[in-house]
Amino acid sequence: MIKWKRVEELNRGDVIVENISGANASDSIVKYGDLVNEELIRRLQMRGIQWVSVLQKPEASSEIIPLFTEEKIGYFETQINDVYEQIVVEKRIDIEKTREISKEISESVAKNYGAYIWPNLSKLKQMDDYTFTHQVNVAIIGSTLAFEHFGGDLELVNRFTAGGLLHDIGKLWIPPEILKSRERLSDMEFNIIKKHPTYGHGIAKQSGLEDTVILNSILYHHEQWDGNGYNEGKKGEEIPFESRLMMVADVYDALTTIRPYKRAWSPYEATTFLIQETKKKFDPFIVNLFLKVFGLYPVGTHVALSSGHTGVVVGNKTGAVSRPLVRLNDGQNTILDMFVDRGVFIKQVLSDTSQLVVN
Repeated sequence: MIKWKRVEELNRGDVIVENISGANASDSIVKYGDLVNEELIRRLQMRGIQWVSVLQKPEASSEIIPLFTEEKIGYFETQINDVYEQIVVEKRIDIEKTREISKEISESVAKNYGAYIWPNLSKLKQMDDYTFTHQVNVAIIGSTLAFEHFGGDLELVNRFTAGGLLHDIGKLWIPPEILKSRERLSDMEFNIIKKHPTYGHGIAKQSGLEDTVILNSILYHHEQWDGNGYNEGKKGEEIPFESRLMMVADVYDALTTIRPYKRAWSPYEATTFLIQETKKKFDPFIVNLFLKVFGLYPVGTHVALSSGHTGVVVGNKTGAVSRPLVRLNDGQNTILDMFVDRGVFIKQVLSDTSQLVVN
């Protein structure tokens, strides 16, 4: 929640959401995104600042709060659609508009990020909407992971969010018959696809974008931990942190989205893939961060419980990797908090048709 607070009432972990300067613009007292600590409070008091606008540190709560409404996600899709259309027409990115969208996504994540979260993602309505739906989802996942890892540094989270929104812009330069092919791509066609990070990086640089977090998210998001990615074959920590994070977000959303040539994987199947490919495709730290936020059983996972009930995961307590919140199929939509009720455990993971996927 964003609110005005007296300086003496600020709490460690609150985030400043305004810029405050002294007599001139170069005399910065605090800036947007600063995390409140004792030194910052002392600085405000010494300069005579009595009130400041902050994003309060979320209080622990078992209330399930979606990070975004469906309407808000639709709005983000429309906005990034406009950005991408401008790229095609003008061969440049509207950097300011991208930053505005990124800021809105980041602030929505920060506002609703508490002990229990429901990190809902956009759902594909039509096959042709995939590009824009995917960019928004990768931005949401990237923003959420960055917010957890960087302790609410909103300015930095905004940059990760923008990286998610722009990571695939190079695909605008790939022939649509290749992108939308229902057939297995030939080696030549796949080599063309593999150029999209380089194309996107070129578009970004041509647009005057100099932010390394965003540029690395575009250029290196297909590099793999073991060095078998593309285009430069970087491996391990040679790959920038933001690129490693973006790859996990990119792959998770791609796997869980239906495409002309494949079915959509369940959230649990996609998460299992991330775990299986840890230290091969993915940075172990980033996968662990993903599990901390989204859980081993992400939202939408259908489960059978030791109590005899079945249900669907509707939320996760941050850090409680294997004990989610489950809405029971009991006719009353009861929410079971498995972090609190330790006597119940997940017996099986089910598909949407209640067929066993993985024990």
